[in-house]
This record gives sequence, structure tokens and C-alpha cells, in this order.
Amino acid sequence: MRHYELTVILSADIEDHKAAAEEIAEVVRGLGAEVEKIDLWGKKRLAYPIKKQQEGFYALIVMKMPPDQIRELDRVLGLRQQLIRHLVVATDEE
Repeated sequence: MRHYELTVILSADIEDHKAAAEEIAEVVRGLGAEVEKIDLWGKKRLAYPIKKQQEGFYALIVMKMPPDQIRELDRVLGLRQQLIRHLVVATDEE
């Protein structure tokens, strides 16, 4: 298992961003990951419009996950309507 950080930008139109971030964490857990921390960064203005949206709600999920599940995570997150963008970054183990 490796350490990863998953940064997501959720649609600003969602009523309960905390619940939406927890939903994404459940998807991550379903793929065999251990979620260590969920950090909600809040609503921010985007540098350029993405999917015709000017603002997004940022969240960071710190996790440990098998490396062979990253491609499946990208696929599953790409199907989510409320998710504008996501980025998975491998971090150094501390």
C-alpha cells in the first residue's frame, strides 16, 4: 500500500459538500483504500471555467491504497456528475 493524496473539486451547486466528500471517501474505501484524513478546503473561484462553472468546492483526501487500484479509481471518479475535477498524487511515506 502506498500513500496518496486525492484532491477533488466538487460542483459549487451541491447543498452538503461534507456529505459529498464523504461519499467519495466511501468509493475510495470500496476499492480497498484506508482513508486517513478528509480535509475540506472550501469554495474557491476557479482560474478558468470548467464545465461552465466559475466556482468549485475543494476537498483533500489522504489515503493508503494499492497502486493497481489507481486506474479504477480514476475511472469511477470520472463517472460522478458532481465532481468537476480530481487529481491523485503519490506522496512520500512519512
